[in-house]
Amino acid sequence: MKVLGIFREVQNSPNRESDDALILKAVMDQLSILKTETTLMTPEEFDRSDAAGFDAIVPMCETYPRLMRLRSLEARTGAIVINPADSVLGCYRTRMLESFSRTTGLSYPPTAVRRTTAEANAAPPDFEAGAGYWIKRGDVHNTCTYDVVYARGWDEVAAIRREFESREIKDMAVQRHVDGDLIKFYGVGPGQWFTWFYHDPSTARRLPFELEDLAAQAELAAAAVDVEIFGGDAIVTPEGSIFVIDINSWPSFARVRAEAAVQIARRLRARLRQAAARKA
Repeated sequence: MKVLGIFREVQNSPNRESDDALILKAVMDQLSILKTETTLMTPEEFDRSDAAGFDAIVPMCETYPRLMRLRSLEARTGAIVINPADSVLGCYRTRMLESFSRTTGLSYPPTAVRRTTAEANAAPPDFEAGAGYWIKRGDVHNTCTYDVVYARGWDEVAAIRREFESREIKDMAVQRHVDGDLIKFYGVGPGQWFTWFYHDPSTARRLPFELEDLAAQAELAAAAVDVEIFGGDAIVTPEGSIFVIDINSWPSFARVRAEAAVQIARRLRARLRQAAARKA
């Protein structure tokens, strides 16, 4: 079996360039032990390569033209792609929120998707947000510290909107701030492996919650955008409620890299075996 791994673009790995590369290398190392021939490419090398002849492709890249090429390659060669281009696109924030809205049982904070024009933001959303808003760029996840900004009230949103507009960001999400502990979760699945930790253990209140509720919400979010290798963020409220605020494809898994690499390689090998069995 032959597997191609494609690194993430440097501009899409803010402060995570090494971590993103290291998890992909770790997965390829695991696959090599599991009798799999592996190849690694930068996004630029992928652009210049035919990239045919692989049984599976493991892309961390996120730019639209490369995702379109991956989609075409998948259709042309029949290679397994994890996560496929459509799933990565589904993690773009506006698309993610649309998918969340159609997913029964998934809890996420009240959110409005707006164009970044002044006319579209003359009035606040119709939900109460006494604790403030989070203003988030509407396409890819964070590329810099200014892509997700907290506003204490609606009067602070205009400056954030103008800054987005100046960077030619066309859409933004306006999300109610939810008080609670901010949690990071990682998963491989559906249903294979799941873990979590506090974003900042030093400030976490360690509000009690049910682990199975967190895992179930994470799985719902992952299923909503159809990702098998995923990470995300959630809030646990003082009442024990859980709200998913983000899901993304192929996170860095930095704090749990060794364990994650084993689990991801296991998932990929299972998918390869399933494909081989269907062809037999």
